[in-house]
Amino acid sequence: MKFRSYQFFYLLSAVLIVVTLCTTMWEFIETNGATSELTNFRLTTPDGEISYAPISLGVVLIVTALVNLFGFIIAGFQNFELQKRVAILGMLLIVGYHLLFGIYVWILSPTEIVSEIDTLFPFVTLVLNALAFFAARRTEAAILAKASGFRLRD
Repeated sequence: MKFRSYQFFYLLSAVLIVVTLCTTMWEFIETNGATSELTNFRLTTPDGEISYAPISLGVVLIVTALVNLFGFIIAGFQNFELQKRVAILGMLLIVGYHLLFGIYVWILSPTEIVSEIDTLFPFVTLVLNALAFFAARRTEAAILAKASGFRLRD
């Protein structure tokens, strides 16, 4: 079995999602110097209180990682239609994650933000899913072109 580029894209995006799940996303610094920490599963306020309201961010990322792993497995069977649908579903989940993340940041409305580099990983995953979609489409077209070139003619 040949390892294709779209399999690499699916696997790398799943790894990036798992790394994103395990890290702190943003730290908010208020005017008095107190900091809040936002992860994908909880928000820790400056007074030490923990809120589990952002758990939806983590759930969306877990589902996205599972979808990307499913796409990686399906890529071994060369089911191109299903691969393209899985890539589109992964992109829609990441866009939904970014909308939820934007809502949480807007609700918190911090004065100063210390952003981690891991905040960019979901965006990179969106790009990788788009690349997986186009790579699967290109491979499918190449196989169809090769197959149609060997037809018997009258």
